[in-house]
Amino acid sequence: MENEIFTPLLEQFMTSPLVTWVKTFGPLAAGNGTNLDEYVALVDGVFLNQVMLQINPKLESQRVNKKVNNDASLRMHNLSILVRQIKFYYQETLQQLIMMSLPNVLIIGKNPFSEQGTEEVKKLLLLLLGCAVQTIIELSEERDGLHFLPHASSSAQSPCGSPGMKRTESRQHLSVELADAKAKIRRLRQELEEKTEQLLDCKQELEQMEIELKRLQQENMNLLSDARSARMYRDELDALREKAVRVDKLESEVSRYKERLHDIEFYKARVEELKEDNQVLLETKTMLEDQLEGTRARSDKLHELEKENLQLKAKLHDMEMERDMDRKKIEELMEENMTLEMAQKQSMDESLHLGWELEQISRTSELSEAPQKSLGHEVNELTSSRLLKLEMENQSLTKTVEELRTTVDSVEGNASKILKMEKENQRLSKKVEILENEIVQEKQSLQNCQNLSKDLMKEKAQLEKTIETLRENSERQIKILEQENEHLNQTVSSLRQRSQISAEARVKDIEKENKILHESIKETSS
Repeated sequence: MENEIFTPLLEQFMTSPLVTWVKTFGPLAAGNGTNLDEYVALVDGVFLNQVMLQINPKLESQRVNKKVNNDASLRMHNLSILVRQIKFYYQETLQQLIMMSLPNVLIIGKNPFSEQGTEEVKKLLLLLLGCAVQTIIELSEERDGLHFLPHASSSAQSPCGSPGMKRTESRQHLSVELADAKAKIRRLRQELEEKTEQLLDCKQELEQMEIELKRLQQENMNLLSDARSARMYRDELDALREKAVRVDKLESEVSRYKERLHDIEFYKARVEELKEDNQVLLETKTMLEDQLEGTRARSDKLHELEKENLQLKAKLHDMEMERDMDRKKIEELMEENMTLEMAQKQSMDESLHLGWELEQISRTSELSEAPQKSLGHEVNELTSSRLLKLEMENQSLTKTVEELRTTVDSVEGNASKILKMEKENQRLSKKVEILENEIVQEKQSLQNCQNLSKDLMKEKAQLEKTIETLRENSERQIKILEQENEHLNQTVSSLRQRSQISAEARVKDIEKENKILHESIKETSS
């Protein structure tokens, strides 16, 4: 669509005098280029910078991007260089100010294929044309100055008071006046061109203002028709507002009842959850009852273990008493053993002493008589009998010592057994305490479960009652809302018919008013 609009503008622009003048500097596009290619070559700024360099060769060569490739930033860079060079040429070389607005490089760079872009390119070509005209004028002035130099030199060689001298002076004066007149003509031409451009701009602004005025008149007509229709609609709107308020109230009630229906669904789901929870609680109750029976059996067993524990404690006490008695007996036997060992040592010493005495007697009594032999024999018999008795006593004492040792060992074994029984007793007592604590906790949890099941049953009954009441209310309200909805549908259909009829009548009135306004506008324009 934009290409179709821009194509006639492009053809008109490319056939304009400014473009034909620029084409005199060289071809815009290589080969048989189209108007679009030539326009792109103009807009890219490379060709126009070359033209400016031909107009003013004294300009410093700046870097121009020759390969733009439809890049807006490169195009803007080239065109900004061109605008700076034109401005520099007018201000520095010609000592003139540019009265017209400079071309907008941003519009040409970003949106060249538009009406605004072509207008800005026209401004740029006008400035270039001005630069070319000024250079032509300067060249002609320089040529005229060079033409008058030989006449000036010849007049300097002739005498001062001759009539040829006066003629040359008058000619020089006339040439100066002619140069001033030409300069005035150039300024007036430039002012005329500026005035014509300003006149064209004013005409364009006037056309735009006329278009804007027509648009505003059309808008005014539309607003007048809208105001008339608004007055006609106001009464109907008030009635519809009242009905809309009622509809809003009814819709809010409907939404509230829908929310209540959602609440009913929620309560149904809640009842199902509570039923499941109740089932779980009943299962836990049966499980806890089984555990309670097990704990009761364990408590009965615990009582039996306590009795056994008391019996073991009594046995332990008796065994401790027996151990103390055995210790006392062992101590007494040890003392007796010590005394017997001392007596044995004494008897052994005495027997040794007697044997020594017998040896002495036997040595001394070899020369003695027979009665003395019998006495020694008797003494020997007595000592041997005494030795036998002592040996018998020694054997009996060793037996008693061994028996005492065995009794001591048995007593020590009983003591280790007693220690083991004490440890077992402590372990059983701890186990009994743990079982008692578990029984108390299970009783408490069972009581809590029973209370919770009672509360849940009460809540279930209340929820069933509320659900029934809500269901009845919702059914009643739904019936009322259905009746009101039917009534509202009837009223809406009747209002639509009325609005269609009134809209057709309003359209006819608006067409009549539009015709009257067109006739009045034609009369005023004529």
